[in-house]
Amino acid sequence: MKPVYLLSLVVGLVIVIYFYFINFDNMSETELVNSVLYWYVPLIFGLYGLMGIRIKRTIEDGNGAIKHLFSGDDASLTLWTVFVAIISGLVGIFLFFIPLAIFPVKSEAYDSKIALTGALVWLLILFLFFEVAWPAL
Repeated sequence: MKPVYLLSLVVGLVIVIYFYFINFDNMSETELVNSVLYWYVPLIFGLYGLMGIRIKRTIEDGNGAIKHLFSGDDASLTLWTVFVAIISGLVGIFLFFIPLAIFPVKSEAYDSKIALTGALVWLLILFLFFEVAWPAL
Protein backbone atom coordinates (compact mmCIF):
# COMPACT_ATOMS: atom_id res chain seq x y z
CA MET A 1 0.00 0.00 0.00
CA LYS A 2 1.24 3.45 -0.81
CA PRO A 3 1.54 5.45 2.40
CA VAL A 4 0.86 8.73 0.57
CA TYR A 5 -2.85 7.88 0.32
CA LEU A 6 -3.18 6.97 3.96
CA LEU A 7 -1.20 10.06 4.96
CA SER A 8 -3.40 12.22 2.75
CA LEU A 9 -6.55 10.73 4.29
CA VAL A 10 -5.25 11.27 7.83
CA VAL A 11 -4.19 14.85 7.06
CA GLY A 12 -7.65 15.60 5.63
CA LEU A 13 -9.38 14.13 8.69
CA VAL A 14 -7.10 15.97 11.13
CA ILE A 15 -7.82 19.27 9.37
CA VAL A 16 -11.58 18.59 9.50
CA ILE A 17 -11.34 17.86 13.22
CA TYR A 18 -9.31 21.01 13.81
CA PHE A 19 -11.57 23.37 11.85
CA TYR A 20 -14.96 21.99 12.83
CA PHE A 21 -14.41 20.65 16.35
CA ILE A 22 -11.51 22.59 17.87
CA ASN A 23 -11.44 25.98 16.12
CA PHE A 24 -15.13 26.21 15.14
CA ASP A 25 -16.07 29.04 17.50
CA ASN A 26 -13.10 31.18 16.46
CA MET A 27 -14.01 31.29 12.77
CA SER A 28 -16.76 33.05 10.90
CA GLU A 29 -19.13 31.14 8.65
CA THR A 30 -17.34 32.46 5.58
CA GLU A 31 -13.95 31.38 6.94
CA LEU A 32 -15.31 27.90 7.69
CA VAL A 33 -16.72 27.55 4.17
CA ASN A 34 -13.52 28.87 2.61
CA SER A 35 -11.48 26.36 4.64
CA VAL A 36 -13.15 23.44 2.88
CA LEU A 37 -10.40 23.37 0.27
CA TYR A 38 -7.77 22.59 2.92
CA TRP A 39 -9.30 19.28 3.95
CA TYR A 40 -11.39 18.40 0.89
CA VAL A 41 -8.58 17.75 -1.58
CA PRO A 42 -6.40 15.53 0.66
CA LEU A 43 -9.44 13.57 1.83
CA ILE A 44 -10.72 12.88 -1.70
CA PHE A 45 -7.21 12.10 -2.98
CA GLY A 46 -6.61 9.61 -0.17
CA LEU A 47 -10.00 7.91 -0.54
CA TYR A 48 -9.66 7.43 -4.29
CA GLY A 49 -6.06 6.24 -3.95
CA LEU A 50 -6.92 3.63 -1.32
CA MET A 51 -9.92 2.52 -3.35
CA GLY A 52 -7.75 2.22 -6.47
CA ILE A 53 -5.26 0.01 -4.65
CA ARG A 54 -8.08 -2.16 -3.30
CA ILE A 55 -9.75 -2.49 -6.71
CA LYS A 56 -6.51 -3.39 -8.43
CA ARG A 57 -5.71 -6.00 -5.78
CA THR A 58 -9.12 -7.72 -5.74
CA ILE A 59 -10.38 -7.47 -9.32
CA GLU A 60 -10.82 -10.48 -11.55
CA ASP A 61 -9.54 -10.40 -15.14
CA GLY A 62 -11.95 -8.87 -17.60
CA ASN A 63 -14.02 -6.90 -15.11
CA GLY A 64 -14.17 -3.13 -15.17
CA ALA A 65 -13.77 -1.22 -11.94
CA ILE A 66 -17.43 -0.19 -11.71
CA LYS A 67 -18.67 -3.71 -12.43
CA HIS A 68 -16.26 -4.97 -9.79
CA LEU A 69 -17.72 -2.60 -7.18
CA PHE A 70 -21.15 -4.23 -7.60
CA SER A 71 -19.98 -7.79 -8.20
CA GLY A 72 -19.80 -8.69 -4.53
CA ASP A 73 -16.27 -10.07 -4.94
CA ASP A 74 -15.13 -7.54 -2.36
CA ALA A 75 -17.89 -6.84 0.15
CA SER A 76 -16.17 -3.79 1.64
CA LEU A 77 -15.96 -2.08 -1.78
CA THR A 78 -19.63 -2.85 -2.44
CA LEU A 79 -20.57 -1.49 0.99
CA TRP A 80 -18.49 1.64 0.40
CA THR A 81 -20.20 2.19 -2.97
CA VAL A 82 -23.66 1.85 -1.40
CA PHE A 83 -22.60 4.27 1.36
CA VAL A 84 -21.46 6.85 -1.23
CA ALA A 85 -24.72 6.41 -3.14
CA ILE A 86 -26.81 6.96 -0.01
CA ILE A 87 -24.87 10.06 1.01
CA SER A 88 -24.48 11.70 -2.39
CA GLY A 89 -27.45 10.45 -4.39
CA LEU A 90 -27.51 9.57 -8.08
CA VAL A 91 -25.54 12.60 -9.24
CA GLY A 92 -22.86 12.03 -6.60
CA ILE A 93 -22.45 8.35 -7.40
CA PHE A 94 -22.22 9.16 -11.12
CA LEU A 95 -19.50 11.71 -10.41
CA PHE A 96 -17.82 9.23 -8.08
CA PHE A 97 -17.63 6.71 -10.94
CA ILE A 98 -16.05 9.06 -13.50
CA PRO A 99 -12.41 8.52 -12.45
CA LEU A 100 -12.98 4.79 -12.05
CA ALA A 101 -14.38 4.47 -15.57
CA ILE A 102 -11.73 6.52 -17.39
CA PHE A 103 -8.71 4.32 -16.78
CA PRO A 104 -8.38 0.56 -17.28
CA VAL A 105 -7.64 -1.21 -14.00
CA LYS A 106 -4.61 -3.00 -15.38
CA SER A 107 -2.97 0.28 -16.46
CA GLU A 108 0.25 1.34 -14.83
CA ALA A 109 -0.24 3.52 -11.72
CA TYR A 110 -4.03 3.01 -11.81
CA ASP A 111 -4.41 4.12 -8.21
CA SER A 112 -2.46 7.34 -8.79
CA LYS A 113 -4.41 8.15 -11.93
CA ILE A 114 -7.81 7.76 -10.32
CA ALA A 115 -6.70 9.57 -7.15
CA LEU A 116 -5.54 12.60 -9.14
CA THR A 117 -8.53 12.51 -11.49
CA GLY A 118 -10.97 12.07 -8.61
CA ALA A 119 -9.44 14.99 -6.72
CA LEU A 120 -9.62 17.15 -9.86
CA VAL A 121 -13.25 16.21 -10.62
CA TRP A 122 -14.40 16.99 -7.08
CA LEU A 123 -12.25 20.13 -6.98
CA LEU A 124 -14.01 21.31 -10.13
CA ILE A 125 -17.37 20.63 -8.49
CA LEU A 126 -16.27 22.58 -5.42
CA PHE A 127 -15.12 25.45 -7.64
CA LEU A 128 -18.48 25.51 -9.42
CA PHE A 129 -20.25 25.54 -6.07
CA PHE A 130 -18.20 28.51 -4.86
CA GLU A 131 -18.64 30.41 -8.12
CA VAL A 132 -22.30 29.68 -8.82
CA ALA A 133 -24.20 28.62 -5.71
CA TRP A 134 -22.31 30.29 -2.85
CA PRO A 135 -22.61 33.90 -4.10
CA ALA A 136 -26.36 33.40 -4.51
CA LEU A 137 -26.82 32.32 -0.88
